[in-house]
Amino acid sequence: MLRAALLMTCAAWAGTALAADGTRLPGRATIGPESRDVTLTFLCTTTRSRNETGALSIDLDVPNFEALEKRFDFGAFEGPEGTRKPLTEIAVTQGTRLSAGGRIVDDGHFSLGVAASLRGDAAELRKLRTIAAAVSAGPGSLRWRQESPRKGDTPLLVTVPISGADADRLKAALAPCLKGKEGPK
Repeated sequence: MLRAALLMTCAAWAGTALAADGTRLPGRATIGPESRDVTLTFLCTTTRSRNETGALSIDLDVPNFEALEKRFDFGAFEGPEGTRKPLTEIAVTQGTRLSAGGRIVDDGHFSLGVAASLRGDAAELRKLRTIAAAVSAGPGSLRWRQESPRKGDTPLLVTVPISGADADRLKAALAPCLKGKEGPK
């Protein structure tokens, strides 16, 4: 159980660094009266050996996050000390509650990520597989609602349109993470 939590946390921290090979989709975020372009990155890394566990992850990249810090506590998600509360709701057909981790990216962006290990993290993996299967099933939109752990903050609301071509790219990229056994619980 502890190993699965550690693997998920590491995948969330490393999400944006690994995302160079992921499938990126543009979206729009609003927080209160402000809005900006954001990027969602879907990533599937497979298990290559007994000691190397793959992961399925979705990362939200928010540029110029510092301008939003009065309305939203990004710092509460950063690093291993970041909150693990399920403050993330991702919806394609119906909403799924998850916990996100995050980090500041060197170019002034903040990356929030949800991830699940392909082994030993069956409950979180099931949730992410449901989301990934829904976005790769066809045209539609994904909605990400990120609550801040700080009382009184405005939630970050993100909408990402998914075209038929996007769904096809996601289906191909995420296929290895959408099949197979979830591994031991």
